[in-house]
Amino acid sequence: MKKLVLLAFAYISGVIASAEVITMDLSTATYLISNPVMYSTTYGDGYYDCTDVWDSTYNDSGMCQLIYTNDARFMLSHMPSQNSYGGMSWEGFTLSQVSQDTANVFGCVAKGGVAGIGTPYVIGYFSDWVTESLGYSSNIILFNQEYYPDYVYICQNSNTMEAIARGGVFNSRVFTEQDTLALIIEALDSTMQPISTTTYYLAVDGKKNNGWEKVSLVTLGKAAALSFRMTTTDVSEWGANTPLYFALDGLTVSVNPLTSVIDSPTNLNCTTQKIVNTKGIYIIHNNTWYNLMGQAIK
Repeated sequence: MKKLVLLAFAYISGVIASAEVITMDLSTATYLISNPVMYSTTYGDGYYDCTDVWDSTYNDSGMCQLIYTNDARFMLSHMPSQNSYGGMSWEGFTLSQVSQDTANVFGCVAKGGVAGIGTPYVIGYFSDWVTESLGYSSNIILFNQEYYPDYVYICQNSNTMEAIARGGVFNSRVFTEQDTLALIIEALDSTMQPISTTTYYLAVDGKKNNGWEKVSLVTLGKAAALSFRMTTTDVSEWGANTPLYFALDGLTVSVNPLTSVIDSPTNLNCTTQKIVNTKGIYIIHNNTWYNLMGQAIK
């Protein structure tokens, strides 16, 4: 992955994780390994009010290309294009503790992280243009070694909710029951090639994510990184009309494969998935778990 991967793996080669299960801890967030993430007190306006947002969100220098947490066990891509167009643009991930739900691109409908209102969370902005230009997603979370992703919490971004619920955000229109807004999560191997995929729907069948949802990642298997992409059915000749933002928190991975059935997911995903672990093989369909006898299980 060019500069991003070279920068990350130059450091992580000497880092070894000892914990069996690791959950992303945003209170440990740094950049350049040791510089703590600081939050802005005043900056921007309206949709782009940066109050309570990482104060280097629009910094396009190489020193801000990654956000580290958990002693660099997780590394979040930030502005891989390294071009903010004079402090007017960004892509990838940033950190927020915005506690209002007012259509701000840096907010989420839960008004805070999984821990509660005003607590830190991750905001992702997926840029399809940057992704196409670079040849890899603008939104990647690198690991310091290969892990088994377990789950992540996903929440609707405030600006995106405004767009799909009421329309009028730039060229966006109100979503109908036929529209979908999807977050595609891919597991990447050590060469940054995709090896497995799962999809979570932030909007589908007239339903919209309206708070933190626990999304299972166990079908992805062993991974060196996770890639995040978004798609929408509201598009024009210039691309997506829907603002492609989402909120993320509580990413949890395991050093070893999972050995028990996880809690049934409660997200909007209506697809069929197969779960394989040491307890057996299970099928998830429309958020209900079944064993191979066709019996529903909890």
